[in-house]
Amino acid sequence: MPFFQEIKEDSFRIIADTDPLRVLDAGCGAGTDLTTLASRLPEKTHIYGLDMSGSILAHAAERTKGVRDRCSLVRGDITNIPCRDAVFDSCRIDRVLQHMCAPDLGILELARILKPGGTLVAFDNDWDTFSINLDDQDLASRLARSWRDSFVSGRIGRDLPGIILECGLTDIHRDPRTLVLTDLSIAEQVFDLPVLIDRSERAGIITPFEMAGIREEFCRRAGEGTFCTGYTGFLAWGIKPG
Repeated sequence: MPFFQEIKEDSFRIIADTDPLRVLDAGCGAGTDLTTLASRLPEKTHIYGLDMSGSILAHAAERTKGVRDRCSLVRGDITNIPCRDAVFDSCRIDRVLQHMCAPDLGILELARILKPGGTLVAFDNDWDTFSINLDDQDLASRLARSWRDSFVSGRIGRDLPGIILECGLTDIHRDPRTLVLTDLSIAEQVFDLPVLIDRSERAGIITPFEMAGIREEFCRRAGEGTFCTGYTGFLAWGIKPG
């Protein structure tokens, strides 16, 4: 989506402005961003992708084979990165912390491996801000809470700047980004609305009658042009003191 792609591009730009020699993409997944980073950064820059899953890193290896001379893949836990202190000029993490029980430990570990003067860039979501336009506000609130609680650290986005500061970085920047969707089909993909509704009903958060009503109202609002949902995420970055 353009919303997420713009955030990614901004994080790439922040990193490129540091003119780095070594960059870590923490929680790199299947490596899509690694190839983009390689195209945005100077030839001298070596990019490292870190992920816990060996099978996902296998996909990343295939995707990055065209830049293999500039890209290395590392299997490891973000809270216990297998490298010594102060080796990276920049670190980046994108929508990974929301899935972690201790996201502050992840940020602390990324700060550890940064060189003095290095930059940490993070983007994550604040699902406390998630909202759905329904006639019944209580029902909408219950559904929004159900979505937020499906993430281990669902409000990490708003906490990011404070955590980065507590981990010893300075010159903290906080850039809120708000996504508003009025197309039901896109919202169903981004927020997994059909699964959210089913899961909420199975958990007893909404009744079967309310579930049917939500689906009916979504379709009605989509036809009327009054459907609306959205949330705010935060792009944050800071510098490790020299």
